[in-house]
Amino acid sequence: MVLFLFLGISVGYAANEELPSVGKVETSVNSSPGITDDRSWTIQGQVFEQSEPPLPLAGVNISIKGTQLGTISDASGYFSMKAKRGDIIVFTYLGFKNYEYVVSRAISNLNVSLIEDVEALDEVVVTGFSEEKKLNSISSISSLDVSANLSSKPVTSMSQALQGGITGLSVNQGSGLPGADAATIKIRGVSSLQTNNDPLVLVDGVPMDMNNLDPTTIESVTVLKDAAAAAIYGARAANGVIVIKTKRGTPGKVNVSYNGYYGIQQATYLPEFIDGAGYMEMVNAANVNIGGNPVYSQEAIDKTRDGSDPINYPDTNWTDFLFKNGSLQSHSVSVSGGGNLARFALTANYLKNDGLVQNTNSDRLNIRANTSVSLLDNLSVNMDFNSYRTNREKPLFNTGGDIFTYIYSTPPNTVIRYPMKEGNDIVYYGNRPEQRNPAAILDRGGIRTNLEDNISINIAPRWEVIPKLILRGQYSYRISSSAQRDERKAYNFFDYNSGAFLQTWGASYSASKDRSSYYYIGATAEYTWEKKKHRLFGIGGYNQELTNNGDWDRWSMTSVFAKVNYTFDRRYLLEGTIRRDGSSRFGKGNKFGIFPSIAAGWNLHEESFMKPLKEQVNEFKVRASYGLLGNENIGLYKYQTLIDAGNGNETVFGNPDITWETVHMLNIGADIRLFKDWTVTFDYYDKLTKDMIITPPISFIGGTSAAPLNSGEVRNRGWELDVNYGKQYKAFGFNVHAGLSQNKNKIESLFGAPYDKGDRIHQVGYALNSYYVYPTEGLLQESDFTKDADNKWVPKEGVTIFDGQQPGDIKYKDVSGPDGKPDGKITTDDRVIRGDDQPDLNYFANISLNYRKWDFEILFQGVTGVDAYYSEPYSFGLNVSGDGQTPLAVQTDYWTPANTDARYPRMAPNSTYGSNYHTSDFWHFNASYCRVKYIQLGYTFDQLGLKKIGISNIRLYVNAQNPFTFAQEKLTDPESRGQRGSYPLVKTYSAGVSLNF
Repeated sequence: MVLFLFLGISVGYAANEELPSVGKVETSVNSSPGITDDRSWTIQGQVFEQSEPPLPLAGVNISIKGTQLGTISDASGYFSMKAKRGDIIVFTYLGFKNYEYVVSRAISNLNVSLIEDVEALDEVVVTGFSEEKKLNSISSISSLDVSANLSSKPVTSMSQALQGGITGLSVNQGSGLPGADAATIKIRGVSSLQTNNDPLVLVDGVPMDMNNLDPTTIESVTVLKDAAAAAIYGARAANGVIVIKTKRGTPGKVNVSYNGYYGIQQATYLPEFIDGAGYMEMVNAANVNIGGNPVYSQEAIDKTRDGSDPINYPDTNWTDFLFKNGSLQSHSVSVSGGGNLARFALTANYLKNDGLVQNTNSDRLNIRANTSVSLLDNLSVNMDFNSYRTNREKPLFNTGGDIFTYIYSTPPNTVIRYPMKEGNDIVYYGNRPEQRNPAAILDRGGIRTNLEDNISINIAPRWEVIPKLILRGQYSYRISSSAQRDERKAYNFFDYNSGAFLQTWGASYSASKDRSSYYYIGATAEYTWEKKKHRLFGIGGYNQELTNNGDWDRWSMTSVFAKVNYTFDRRYLLEGTIRRDGSSRFGKGNKFGIFPSIAAGWNLHEESFMKPLKEQVNEFKVRASYGLLGNENIGLYKYQTLIDAGNGNETVFGNPDITWETVHMLNIGADIRLFKDWTVTFDYYDKLTKDMIITPPISFIGGTSAAPLNSGEVRNRGWELDVNYGKQYKAFGFNVHAGLSQNKNKIESLFGAPYDKGDRIHQVGYALNSYYVYPTEGLLQESDFTKDADNKWVPKEGVTIFDGQQPGDIKYKDVSGPDGKPDGKITTDDRVIRGDDQPDLNYFANISLNYRKWDFEILFQGVTGVDAYYSEPYSFGLNVSGDGQTPLAVQTDYWTPANTDARYPRMAPNSTYGSNYHTSDFWHFNASYCRVKYIQLGYTFDQLGLKKIGISNIRLYVNAQNPFTFAQEKLTDPESRGQRGSYPLVKTYSAGVSLNF
């Protein structure tokens, strides 16, 4: 790698200041400042097309601005001309953006790279194993605006950057825990019940986790959504494909850049609990409700409220104690450039995230070196090296629980830590050990440390055998290792007042390691044939993958594929793709599958009847596709029955006939460009998964479970609309990009349905993983009961309750029984399907403005039609003995005989409150939201003054991530779907700088 680096530097000086490129500076003497220099200098060099490998451009018009003097580049791109100091040389070529070079001295090997003008020529898009002009593409493909979604944004994982930028994606981030804050991505809905629903992610052609990439190295992100685009990836494309390309060096001068930012983080939502005095009053009310006596005297409540004795009458805000401001910082340095023989792009990035909670932190170091070498004019090799190391820490709790659970269950009248006593070093904690004092957990509960290392190489030769016949190869090897260490020291807890021993948390230590390796090898051949009105493009290839992990599990896959694209007269397009995959995940006779697709398109704007509208309708393409995609990511050894090595019993039944889940997808779409500034893309799709894998809910027989079956169908049907408008008015410009996606998920068939597990169900006619809850009708009132001789509440005739319910509890409906009819009881038969957690609509809107040196950007993102249910922190009873919760401040609106229209049920100890925390529609809420994802303001300084200190460009910016969220409910962040016990999402306020030297 070092050899190629020095080889590239020695190739020659380049002066392209717009492009990252490298070269050796030729020795020359500049004129002294302030002295007029009328000498004519010889300027010699070569002009390239910015591509990989860089291709010489013949016939480039090269002239001195404002004169008639000039020349053109020869067949190999070389040129020579005379110019004076201060002259501006303009390079002009049809279909490429003009480039200007200011003469400051004589130079004999100036390398200039020209960039294609995508407004003059069709944009090039990634279509799977190849690239093609958008004019010839008939697939449903979306590209991420890298500059808008990644540039200078405080993004810790790539998946976060996809939230609000591409239609058809549902992106949900459930946690903000440092190092574990990646979002889940679903492309066009959930397609599988028991297998992985994540899309295939390819980085420079190789499957890889994108969340540990350095965002500053990303050049493009493309999402392949329909069968025409994804079928070339066959059995791994059922959930869509995300194709990522990293940046490469281009011919030109050395470009050194730095990008860094520092930010402060806060939680988007934190629970606000009742204060100590309010809690004590609630405890008294709860005990009175069950016929008991008040626990706390009025004097104790008053002292807690006035704070006069914080040791004996504490009032602790556990939220304030637990959460502090976190920090996030990132520093990236890149060096890139090269000549016509070798080019490189080197980047190092350090990311550090200190969390909101003590002992939660993460840091990551990324190093990437992309090198390209042109061995011959028609033969080049890309050689890439990538590595990263992550180190994460989080608290290890004495019971394996979660600190966020404990702040809900620890009462506010508990001391955090008592003052130290003179003469000993014992730390005394509020002595409610059964409630697991959060301070004790953080101080004494131990630390879990996770370390991960990943190193990969990627070698990809390219040989243009004859014009337009290109052979490519690829070899990639990746080795990953991970280690986990749990460590806790022993600690004895004592009562502060009496000194009595309370309990011991024993010492513990454990460690584990894992290692895996991945191999990829592939080859493709592509050819483009053009004659008059006909254009034919074809590509075929082969690849093979192998994975080994530390448990001696192995997985391998072999594939062959081909695609043909035909265009007639730029108007009519036809494309066919086929792939055959073989996977070791399946048994004999089922290892291989075939996945074809066909697509057709029509460029209406090329028709003669559209010519009168060419100024208004610049592009109008309609397209349709149909094909099959597969899902082979079902886990290992599903086709084999597993035996317990200890007793020889069969413990897991396999199914030798298990096979792929197959997605049948229809897509109809249109790509429209209006008035040169508007672009509109619309897609309708029907995505049916057949042979869905299920494990029937059969009771355990002889210690074994049921074998998996291919016996289910689920459909995702929806549409996507993407609109973009941009305009530049001299010094002012703006761009608006908006997207809207709708998806409906429905089970079409399912063997043995329904399957229910707790509060979820899989039932034909409903979405996968629908909520299965008790229907309710408000709260029980005293009018629903009478009292018996023992003064106990007895329901009136026609009122059905759970055992032990009384006025103020949730009133459940009796809607069914064993025979499907109401039976006068509240049982599990009364549960009904009430919504699901899959959004009906996803939307985003990005607005960017620029004026002279200022730039501003704001991104809105949201979802609608999402159902969610508040869980334990809201529906549990009052914590009196460590078995319930501490109420939130809003829960003061609870039922009493004088407050019968309350929002929440009566106060009661959790031991007598069980019926109220069943998952029911009483706890349902609408999890729709609209969030401001980013607001960014930047300023770029004048280059003229900066060049004197060696800086060609400097930009300062400030950024707010997730600053505002608009939602119907205020008790939780809507993306958490009402769950407690998870690390909160964060909002980040950052400032940064970008420098180019």
